[in-house]
Amino acid sequence: MRIPLWVEASRLKVLVFGGGPVGARRAKFFSAAGAKVRVLAKKVVPELQVIGVEIKLVDLYQYDPSDDIRWADVVVVAVDDPVLAEQLFRKAESMGKLVNDATDASRTHVVVPYERVVGGLRIAVTSEGAAGTPARLSLDVIEGCIKNSWIPLFFQIYKQLKAEAKEAIKETKKRLAYYQALVEDEEFLELVKAGRAQEALARGRSIMSKILIA
Repeated sequence: MRIPLWVEASRLKVLVFGGGPVGARRAKFFSAAGAKVRVLAKKVVPELQVIGVEIKLVDLYQYDPSDDIRWADVVVVAVDDPVLAEQLFRKAESMGKLVNDATDASRTHVVVPYERVVGGLRIAVTSEGAAGTPARLSLDVIEGCIKNSWIPLFFQIYKQLKAEAKEAIKETKKRLAYYQALVEDEEFLELVKAGRAQEALARGRSIMSKILIA
């Protein structure tokens, strides 16, 4: 079973098999997040040559990529030939690597979701290969729902109060109790939902004061 995780990409080394449009998108995705990216392909699209990734021009039908696979944390398979894709997937898998298989979503180990930031929250959606376009378009619906709700204001107020609590409440147990008290306080939530930001902040600070002297 696949589980959702956020991974610090700057700690990753990513090997991409394939220099076409799909390989380029994957390389750009990981590189933009700070990963070290190496692309292996006989030829590459022009976009790949300008995004600052390592490119090795090799014939994947003849080249032995074992050393490159050992170097990588994540391996991306993005080649057109299904037989070659199968060989590359099996080799990377047998060497204990996590594989993002752009050619066969049913066997991929790593899913690359559609994602965006909405009101300070990062939202990611995937159909795990079943229906990509509905998954992508669902982000528009999710964004609209969040933007038209009280969540963005709640995010900003809660973020501010959490920062203040980290400075004021040194004891972890009390600090966690404060966070719980905030979300359970009806007056605080009513002020947030009414858009009364300053009053909500004042209410949150009042709750904090009570936690501090408890």
